[in-house]
Amino acid sequence: MRIAGFVFAPRLVPTLAALAMVSLTIWLGRWQSDRAEEKAGRQALLEARVAEAPLRLAGQVRSPEDLLFRRVRVQGRFDPDAQIFIDNRIYRGRAGFHVVTPLAIAGSGALVLVNRGWIARSAAYPAPPEAPVPDGEQVVEGLATVPPGRVLELSGETVTGRVWQNLSIARYAARSGREVLPVVVLASPPGPGLAAVVETPDAGIAKHREYSLTWFSLAATVAALWVGLNLKRARP
Repeated sequence: MRIAGFVFAPRLVPTLAALAMVSLTIWLGRWQSDRAEEKAGRQALLEARVAEAPLRLAGQVRSPEDLLFRRVRVQGRFDPDAQIFIDNRIYRGRAGFHVVTPLAIAGSGALVLVNRGWIARSAAYPAPPEAPVPDGEQVVEGLATVPPGRVLELSGETVTGRVWQNLSIARYAARSGREVLPVVVLASPPGPGLAAVVETPDAGIAKHREYSLTWFSLAATVAALWVGLNLKRARP
């Protein structure tokens, strides 16, 4: 085929290979776009939950998904002896700890972990600083969250006394021998002397849109290469 002084003569095998690659990458791009739309619906749901009235948290939770990013209110007593500190948490450019304290829920044998806030490292580091725990019956309000399922562990020693590398509800339950609800409450307001730990819903829409753009770009690149490699200047 002659086109304005050029000859376009694609060969069968490279053409079939290019067609297969373009088809695959377009399919993957559309799949990622569909996933982004699904996540958009989830994002809207989670954002709506944040604005709802607080839900009373009792001793049973059917699924953490039901409470994710819901404002909750729970009553009980803190256990200061079981308080832990999650290391290497950054707040306004400073390294510190998240202070996580179990709350024994009133009228229940279960615990719920409360992230009472962030505190800076002290001169005693790697030992944690003092973070006094309120005594007596407490009413805690905050956002129900779930710790990440996959985390980076810097070493095999993930727990050193009361200092933990990462928060794992399952690990805490195994060590305490108690029933622990599958959510963590981000206290609002935070404990005295602590900075509030804030999380916002992120369903991962941006990631899927980025992947979608990558696949569509790859499809365009393969198509352009196929044309460029098969288009040659015609001989006089």
